Amino acid sequence: MAASGIHAGQANVLFSLWDKDAQSQAELTRNLGVAPPTVNVLVGKLELQGLVESRPCPKDGRLRRIHLTKKGRAIRNEAESAIAKLDEATLKGLSPIERNTAMLILERIRSNLCEPCEEGQGGQET
Repeated sequence: MAASGIHAGQANVLFSLWDKDAQSQAELTRNLGVAPPTVNVLVGKLELQGLVESRPCPKDGRLRRIHLTKKGRAIRNEAESAIAKLDEATLKGLSPIERNTAMLILERIRSNLCEPCEEGQGGQET
């Protein structure tokens, strides 16, 4: 996705919005496991690229929701293809059992890194 000017953190925001559009920044913060300022910067960069837009919530004008734009929805296939290619290159040469084991280990590592965030102690802001 680097060719399209989107880095990993921004891609994570897009994937979260593709899963459920019109999230608040607080929802994105929880779903991505990063600090609120990180989400603010990521959303700002995606807005500048025309991939998302921030709109007031119709039910609560104090709250803003992040929506995919037409352009943001249109790049989904390209993004998913890029991730699939990256996954394949990363796991090249591993048997199905080794791939599964690697994914389980990586998920455990991610979970360990996210524990401080969930406990309100900070943690990684990737």
